[in-house]
Amino acid sequence: MPESTEETRSAGGTARRIITVVWAVVSGVQFVIWLLMSLISMSFKSPFWLWTIGIGGVALALWWYLDPARRGARGGTE
Repeated sequence: MPESTEETRSAGGTARRIITVVWAVVSGVQFVIWLLMSLISMSFKSPFWLWTIGIGGVALALWWYLDPARRGARGGTE
């Protein structure tokens, strides 16, 4: 278990960054697959990748925005 809150905040920030990178890579791969499907078939396919980008992006944005370390740092300057 971490000894201080700084270690906990650091671990939380690292996890958040890793998940954000994974989300971006998965979204990019899905977009490329969709683009290839549309180009190969010469027809517009339903953009299934929007579900990952939209819902995942909103969830990550909320996670970044509601971070206790960020809110604590911002609350002290007001």
